[in-house]
Amino acid sequence: MLRFLSTAFSLVGGISLSFSQLTQEWAMNQLLSYSNTGYNIVNTFHKNGSSISFGGNSTSFGMHHLEFCELKDTASFLSSISTTVHETTHGLDSQIPYMFAKRGEKIDKLNLTEGFYIDENIQYYLVYPKNPLFPSIDVVNEIPTNLRTFRFDTYMIAKPIQSTQSSGIIGLMEEFNAYYHGSKVVFDIFHLFKEKYPTRVACEWPSTFISNADAFYEFDFFIKEYLLYAKSHHPELYNELKNDYMFKLIYQTIRRNFGNMISQYEKKYDELVKTNKSGWSTSKHSEIYNTLLPILQSNRFQIIEADFLK
Repeated sequence: MLRFLSTAFSLVGGISLSFSQLTQEWAMNQLLSYSNTGYNIVNTFHKNGSSISFGGNSTSFGMHHLEFCELKDTASFLSSISTTVHETTHGLDSQIPYMFAKRGEKIDKLNLTEGFYIDENIQYYLVYPKNPLFPSIDVVNEIPTNLRTFRFDTYMIAKPIQSTQSSGIIGLMEEFNAYYHGSKVVFDIFHLFKEKYPTRVACEWPSTFISNADAFYEFDFFIKEYLLYAKSHHPELYNELKNDYMFKLIYQTIRRNFGNMISQYEKKYDELVKTNKSGWSTSKHSEIYNTLLPILQSNRFQIIEADFLK
């Protein structure tokens, strides 16, 4: 049942217009109905609050519940829910080590541990390596201009406080995870897109999905380039990561889940195009896909595949 708040505004001449705004309860009900993972991310962060502490350590994440979710109407909800889940994943990931600690897990350095939410049944935490991480900007000169796609500047060339700089590859991995969950919620709520855009769903849903999900190719590329650079310039760090079971498990899990979801999307896209009679459609992938897929399928990363993904 749709629940909303209505606010009426009186205008000159006795005409009044009513603007409806969806509620947070409505938004959470949509997530609960269609995206268990998205719901659990947002709801768990809401329960924890923006700060969590344990044993004299604490972490805070500067956002409040559904802060990025626009509730003017269904269209605004659909266009903003990916960012909402993406940003909330960042907040929840930072809290996961504390959640483990509160349940009795012994974690020596909570401030040097990163969490990774996978789904409602699986969450991991990763202890920072003993060898120092280097910022992602160190890798920039290894990447030619023609391979510097949409998110390159934001994550590979960024301020020192950006996690991909301050936490290097762990920051890249956590962004990889956030983009997965931001994409997954769009995949999950296909029904809402179909309901809102009955004649344009073959355009609106794929374009919203790929604007988030094609980050898969960027972060797969960024992470592999970081590891390749580490092998040549920071061999001690490379070997430590190569022998870190949890690092490889998390990397493989995010990459596998993200890749599998994209494969499911591609099948659904093909079905939509085949049955679409409205004339509205969009490309299956963005230019990011066309730019990075050849290098990702080349022999450049054979050693990374062998050491980390087999």
